[in-house]
Amino acid sequence: MLASNNIGMHVSPMLSLTDESGTNKMQTPEMNYDATRTDDDAPSSEPCTAVDSSTDTAMTAASTPTPATPQSDHTIPKLPVDRLEVEKNDLLQHLDICIAVGVLMKRNPSSGTDSATPVEPDSYPAAEIAILKSHHWIQTEKFTCGDDPSCRGVRIYVLPDDIGSKLIPRSSTALRRALKVVMANIDSSVEAWAGRKCLGQKGVSNLASGPEDESLWYIFNTLQDPEPRVECMRNPYARRAMQELITVTAHGEDESGQDYSGVLGLKTPLYPYQRRSAATMVQREAQPAHMLDPRLRALKSPKGQEYYYDKEDGSIFREKKIYSEACGGILAETMGCGKTLICLAVILATRGHFPEIPLQYQEMRNPVRQTTGSLVEMAAATAGRFSLPWKTHFDALRHCGAFYDRCVRACERNRGAYTITPPLVRNKGRSSAAFPRPPPQRVRLCSGTLIIVPPNLVNHWQNEISTHTEGLKVLVLRNSSDQTPSVDELLQYDIVLFSKVRFEKEAGEVINKRSSIAPESPLTSLHWLRIIVDEGHNAAGSGHRTNIVHFMKQLSIERRWIVSGTPSNGLYGVEVSLASQETHTSDTDLTEATTAVLRGRKKTGNALDSELKDLDRLRYIVMEFLDLKPWSNSRANDPANWTKYIKPLGEDGRRRKAPSLRATLQSLVVRHRLEVIHSEIPLPRLYNKVVHLEPTFYDKLNLNMFIFGLAVNAVTSERKDHDYMFHPRNRKHLSVVINNLRQAGFWWAGSDDISQTIDNALKYLEKHPETNKEDTATLREGVRIAQMALRCGSWCAFKQMHELGVFTRDFPVHARSMWAVDNSVAHQEPLLLGITQAHHAQKFVTKHLNTYDPAQGLAGAGIRARRELSEREGDNSSPKKTTPDQPVKSSSPKKTYAKGLFKTLPAESPLAQTKLVATASAKLTYLLDQVSELHKAEKIIIFYDNNNTAFWIAEGLELLGVDFRIYASTLKPAMRVEYLTLFRESEEVRVLLMDLRQASHGLHIANASRVFIVNPIWQPNVESQAIKRAHRIGQTRPVFVETLVLKDTLEDRMLKRRKAMTDSEIQHAGDLLDDSTMNSIIQNERFIPMPENEDFARIAYLRHPSGLFDRHKLSIADDEEEDRKTELSEHATPRKRKRPVPLDPESTDEPDLVTPKRLKSAFPGLDFVSPQGIVMTPPRAWSRSPRVLPFRVDSPLLEPASGADQAEARGQAAGKPGKRVSIFGP
Repeated sequence: MLASNNIGMHVSPMLSLTDESGTNKMQTPEMNYDATRTDDDAPSSEPCTAVDSSTDTAMTAASTPTPATPQSDHTIPKLPVDRLEVEKNDLLQHLDICIAVGVLMKRNPSSGTDSATPVEPDSYPAAEIAILKSHHWIQTEKFTCGDDPSCRGVRIYVLPDDIGSKLIPRSSTALRRALKVVMANIDSSVEAWAGRKCLGQKGVSNLASGPEDESLWYIFNTLQDPEPRVECMRNPYARRAMQELITVTAHGEDESGQDYSGVLGLKTPLYPYQRRSAATMVQREAQPAHMLDPRLRALKSPKGQEYYYDKEDGSIFREKKIYSEACGGILAETMGCGKTLICLAVILATRGHFPEIPLQYQEMRNPVRQTTGSLVEMAAATAGRFSLPWKTHFDALRHCGAFYDRCVRACERNRGAYTITPPLVRNKGRSSAAFPRPPPQRVRLCSGTLIIVPPNLVNHWQNEISTHTEGLKVLVLRNSSDQTPSVDELLQYDIVLFSKVRFEKEAGEVINKRSSIAPESPLTSLHWLRIIVDEGHNAAGSGHRTNIVHFMKQLSIERRWIVSGTPSNGLYGVEVSLASQETHTSDTDLTEATTAVLRGRKKTGNALDSELKDLDRLRYIVMEFLDLKPWSNSRANDPANWTKYIKPLGEDGRRRKAPSLRATLQSLVVRHRLEVIHSEIPLPRLYNKVVHLEPTFYDKLNLNMFIFGLAVNAVTSERKDHDYMFHPRNRKHLSVVINNLRQAGFWWAGSDDISQTIDNALKYLEKHPETNKEDTATLREGVRIAQMALRCGSWCAFKQMHELGVFTRDFPVHARSMWAVDNSVAHQEPLLLGITQAHHAQKFVTKHLNTYDPAQGLAGAGIRARRELSEREGDNSSPKKTTPDQPVKSSSPKKTYAKGLFKTLPAESPLAQTKLVATASAKLTYLLDQVSELHKAEKIIIFYDNNNTAFWIAEGLELLGVDFRIYASTLKPAMRVEYLTLFRESEEVRVLLMDLRQASHGLHIANASRVFIVNPIWQPNVESQAIKRAHRIGQTRPVFVETLVLKDTLEDRMLKRRKAMTDSEIQHAGDLLDDSTMNSIIQNERFIPMPENEDFARIAYLRHPSGLFDRHKLSIADDEEEDRKTELSEHATPRKRKRPVPLDPESTDEPDLVTPKRLKSAFPGLDFVSPQGIVMTPPRAWSRSPRVLPFRVDSPLLEPASGADQAEARGQAAGKPGKRVSIFGP
């Protein structure tokens, strides 16, 4: 029988029964490839006769197939076998139902080519063609190329999967593989189909762009910008909301020049990109677009016919598969671009909108009343049943002065609702008896939005709501003790703001991977309009469901949004990469810089493992939180395999391009490209530079002691086996050593077990005289420097008392020996003190400013302070901590300070001559100089990566008298919020010390224009996220960023290496030890040169020396003023102070002098509360590592960083005297 070659011919009506709803159970033989079999060897199965391409094509029917027994179906009755065979034959006779996918070229064995001429093998998949034809998956049509008789073409027609699936089974995996091979070799060009292309000419494939790899980061940064289309909205209320959002001008004015905001209640005008993002969010909520199944690619046949191909599965479809986009998505605008404001604009624009009743719960018939209702009641009931936004309507009328309270009450009574009938639950035991079915649940429609935020961002959202909006009804549930209101009360709120901790409590405990919800939780009785999870990249979990997701599975929510500029760890904007690059004052081309970064990270490269982890995190957002089809389809409903389509790997094991990934992200992410945002709102300039500092004598000594320990280990272990620190098994301990070595770049006050390391080195040299010259020289140089350290009394005192050295000039003579860190140099000028000693000396004088002589008792206080610090050697305890909830105990009545009286040090006092002139840390000196110079005009953020460093900086700022706060993870959330608010709003608090680990959690600190990074950061994205805390929308000043580095040290080489690395290398090296080059640099690190005659007192002098005792004020109680006047009148003639006996430098700890008269007030110890409210406590003694390593240099190297991290420095909010607050938390 001949079949027409016209694709548009009429198809037999019999084909209407061959749909894809059924599956034939006919046995399909497995593929058995025969290498000797060719297309010409099986003439009986050839369905067509070879003719010239210019003539009409003649087709023959395929060989008669074996009759198949169809599968029984619940909806389609079983057909007789003979009828199925008739339908199958009828199906196979019509070539036009197949899809012409392209041409395969092969050599013509009958072309008369000389047999002596070698013939190159072609790529014609003969075995695959044969097996596919034998099972009727494809049909072929041969032709001979007119220009080259040795070339023979075969046109391929594929039977699509959505036609004849009941008659021809499609479940064979082997046949799927064969079809993928054929499709991979197809030439789909029109020229090849027409016979104008010969063998050897390059073919054109629809799948040509497939193999190229695109990294997840590159896809994220090259997504299309949001383009809301108001004219396409069918819902009139959503269309109006989008129009209102788009009409909000960038400058808050309309064409007439009057202040105008299209959204009722929105006080702040939106920038153009914010308007587009907000309108796109409303469009995706109200009318999710229909998208092609992300597993399919739309292709065109040589005849112009469109078809759809699943490359991973090997399936071809004539008709497209359509899914709806998620009702929500991911708002991923870059950091600092107003994501919170965009969300608030969406909430205001859709205020009063209601979710639709789910289709499965809708009543098909209108309810019948027992009695005839009034027109108002029936209209209200209809509005509720169809989810009409009656709230919006009546609010707009009220805004115009028209009040319809009766109608509002009627709508409240007839609010939309539906009933959920729980399924029947049966006992799994033997009896199989049915349990009593739970009562039906009545769910009411709610126009409110649930917002879940990290605890530290609750205040941020509250501030944004009060700043940018008006009229919103907001309920804040922050603490675990906050009670959830009743259902009726919840219905009245536009926003219910939960802290993440509080929402997890509402979720209950997870037992056997199921959330046990408290029965009284009212959240489950409402169908919420929307949920927003801020910083929601971890909301859905990573490898497991979170408590939040378990709870949300039980809630009824129509629209869901994740708000995060970094939806996964490695998924961040190109601007983050640009922020960490060192910049100069000259303008740079942002477009060129962006293009260069994108080009460098287009491919996955060596970061495959980290990218796969990011994709797994994204999978949980897509499937568990957003419930996006087809990824979240049930097993019975054609689920899409995430690994197969999103993380495809080629036969060589390398990552392949995943079109499904780009399509999925495009349907979810709302984000503008960097150049678009900068063209609409240019931010102030960002200046990022590295400041190289000359290390002090003590800096060199500290760093060299670490290098000495590593060198002794390397030589004595002969750089092999488990004793060697760089052995893979010692990676954990090596990380601790390198971390401590990096801390030493600022200051190190660890243990002083240096003698044992020296002994180990000398004994090894004595026992191994054959050691090579280089190692011998290294050990001898290290021993020399270590012995120099032991001879330095001040350095040893720092280790004993765990102090950082500061230098003062003109310290009171009678107390110098008691406060000096080293008695042997107490007579030298400037005087060397520990920074904690200097702080407490300052506190002592400040506390006694209301006395006649504030210096009286200073010497005795120094003795006690020094003794207490000395006793801390080897003591792991710390001073008793006073928590924020424990006020300082006092037997005196509570005093008042309403008059605002205070006492300062008189300018003529000898104590005013005492100056802080230098410190032993180059970095601390630089910071104190910069803060002293800049803090009056600009606000400053100082990022630290270790609590020890924060302690030393805080002590230094106290000495300067600069008011500051600390933002650390160890603080309670409420205290962090209070400190951050003070820094933002108070003109008194000028400096914020911030833990680097807290710099990537949505904090807005645009009032700071100076950023200091104490130690260089290995990961550029971490550095950039810290910088973007200040360089963001709302910043009005240029932002200056400075990273402090000690010149010609390991951290200097580390930063240079990081800047020289490619983006691919940086992605692969999450830690500096992951980089082989950096690892080699550490292993070959040499001692910092220290000549024998180098002055021990080589220190870092301050450019602007600061007074030590005149920096603080003493608050005077209201009832003490009269007492002070009386006391002064009694001592009109001051008593002559006894001259102290000079100290002998060789004297004992108890000097032979006349001790000043002791005051009745007890010495306040090391636990002072400053008038500014910050109380600092010195570090605890350093504990030894409990683990004994296979070498003896562990003491100075492996002191855990938590030693001084356990230091409990305390802070207190200003204006609350007598209450101590820990700056590092309880």
